[in-house]
This record gives sequence, structure tokens and C-alpha cells, in this order.
Amino acid sequence: MFAVAAATDVVPPFVPLHLVTDSRYVSDGLTVHAENWEKKGWYGVANAEVIQDVLARLRRRSAVTTIRWVKGHSGIPGNEGADKLAEAGAAMQEQASLTPMPHEYLRQGAELASLTQRLAYKGVRDLDPKAGVARDATELMINQILASIEHTYGVQYRPKDLWYAIRQKDVPRSARDFWWKAFHNALRVGSFWEHIPGYEQRAVCSVCGGTESLEHILLECTAPGQETVWKLVRETLQRKRIPVPTWSLGAVLGSIAVPFTRKGENPLSGPGRRLFRILLTESVHLIWRLRCHRVIECENNPEIWPTNLHVVNKWRAVMNRRLRLDCALAALRYGKRGLDRKLVIGTWRGILADEDRLPEDWTKRAGVLVGIPLAGSVQGVG
Repeated sequence: MFAVAAATDVVPPFVPLHLVTDSRYVSDGLTVHAENWEKKGWYGVANAEVIQDVLARLRRRSAVTTIRWVKGHSGIPGNEGADKLAEAGAAMQEQASLTPMPHEYLRQGAELASLTQRLAYKGVRDLDPKAGVARDATELMINQILASIEHTYGVQYRPKDLWYAIRQKDVPRSARDFWWKAFHNALRVGSFWEHIPGYEQRAVCSVCGGTESLEHILLECTAPGQETVWKLVRETLQRKRIPVPTWSLGAVLGSIAVPFTRKGENPLSGPGRRLFRILLTESVHLIWRLRCHRVIECENNPEIWPTNLHVVNKWRAVMNRRLRLDCALAALRYGKRGLDRKLVIGTWRGILADEDRLPEDWTKRAGVLVGIPLAGSVQGVG
């Protein structure tokens, strides 16, 4: 690209210019992609300033400019000579300079017809000087999750692996917002209320009397909900012969990304990993919804709190909804957008009701999850 810009500085604008290059990046970038990049405001385009500079210089010319691609290192004298000049130029101590870019030949902003929400968000981030700088609370939470993943599952992940995991198709849209806020430590619980005058009491759990942090809600609170859900999760994992980890806040939030590999053990199969991810995602999000229902809708009134039986039925309904969704996506009419039938069958094998009576391909006749025995008044639910 710099070579093309240099050529426009050397050749007068009223003289025809013919460019020969072995770079698809140059030839296709200036002839095929440049128009679309400009319509989108150059958001997300690598080396956008360099390409804009070349484009403006070419538009300033009044004579015809043509570009031809040739195969590199194929014995063409001009191409071989250009490679040698490029090597010699790269070894020079001083950097060549060009005349200023003619900005008047460039369009500013993005075309409304080509603007999408995702593209607009990128544009806002480009204009925001603080964009890309992690919040202290976010960085602390991400580091905690990564440390817990390594300790619990024996694998090392990068921060971007967690953010990509939120967008997996196994993660329902309803849960993505919860996980995104959890990674940012931005949920309105616990210490969030301590700094708001008149609302400090909301930081305290009405059942346990301690600070109602996210860890407390998901793993420690004795109010109806979380303990029952975790019993159901543990029993289901054992039925599937999946080792049950020692849960911590980081391990729970990190389960959305983990392929469940433990030190000294072989990784689970694809269906096993998928069930683990679905089970944890749906169960954790259900615990959060039960807490919100108890605190907001029930206004912390124990008389109308959900019972253990209600929690069990709620969990079963959530999992059966995912089962029905899997069966629907396994239908042939969805093609590549759907799910592989073998993956769906392998995911749910071993935890279906009357599974021995189901046909080999039961995706068209989904069964119901087996009732899991619990302690207390809800034993033998089925």
C-alpha cells in the first residue's frame, strides 16, 4: 500500500498509471473491498488509515489508473526487481515520507443503509478513548474465574475465551445478559447497594443476615432454591457419570466455557461436555431468577416463597424445554443451522424417563426427565 501511495507521488496526476502487484491485499482491497469498507465507515478494517490514504491519492488523479495482479516469485522481471527494492528499503535507517493525504477526497462517517447495530457499537468504541480499557471490577472477576478454572478443571484459559463462550449457541439468550453482567461484576446485589443512601438494607440477605453477594446467592443462601437446584444438578451429573467438581463462584461462572478436563483424567466426550454446559447454564440462571422472584415479586415474604417441590418442578420444566428445543433443532429442515441428531441423543442419553422403551431415534418423540429423589418432603418426585 505504501508503494502505491509513493507511485502516485512520483507519477503526475494527468499521466496514466498502471500498477502491477503480486499482493491480493492491494489489488482486491482497492478494487473489490474499498467501496464496501467506505460505506461502513472503515469500522473494524485493519490498517484503515493506510488504505484511506492510498484511496484518496488515487481519486485525486485525473488520468486513468489500472491495477493488475501477477503471481509472485514466478520469474517476472519487474516483480523480482520490486522484491529486491523492498528488501533494500526495509533495511534503510530512515523512513520515506509522502506528501500529506488529500482528505477532501474521502467520505466521512458510515452510510446509514449499511450501518448495523454491531457496526455502530464498533464506531462508538473507536470514538471513546476509554474503550478497551477493562474496569477494575471486571478485571478482578475475570482473574478470579480464570484462577478457579485452572484449579478446579486443570485447564488454562484466556480472558477472551470467557467472552466468546457467552455467545455459544448452547447458551440461551436469556442467560447471556446474566453472564455478561456477572463477568463485569455489575449485578445489583450486595455491595452495590451499600453506596446508595436509603437503600443500604438491600445489600443484606433477609434470610441469612449476611451480605447478599453473587457468591452468597448462588452457593450459600439457605432460602428455598439454590440448595435444591444444586442437589438436582449433582444427581443428574452422577447419573451421567460426570465427576462433580467442588463448586466456587469462579468455577460456576467459568463452567460456561470449560470443556471439563480434570488433571490426570481424559476429557469428556462432546455430548458429555455439552450436557455439563447446558445443565450448569440453565441451573445457575434458574437460581438467579428464583432469587429475583423471592426478593422483588414476593418482597421477601416467607409465606409466599416457592417451596422445594415448586423449585423441583421449575427445574424440570426448564430442562424439558431445552430437551424439546434440541429435538426441534435436530429436525432435517434446519440443515446446517440445526443440531446433529447423534449429538442430541448422546447429550440426553441416560437421564430420560422410560428410556428403554424409547425408539433408537427419539428426537421426534422426546421423553421426560426422570424424577430425581431428594431429601425431605420431595422424595420420589417423578
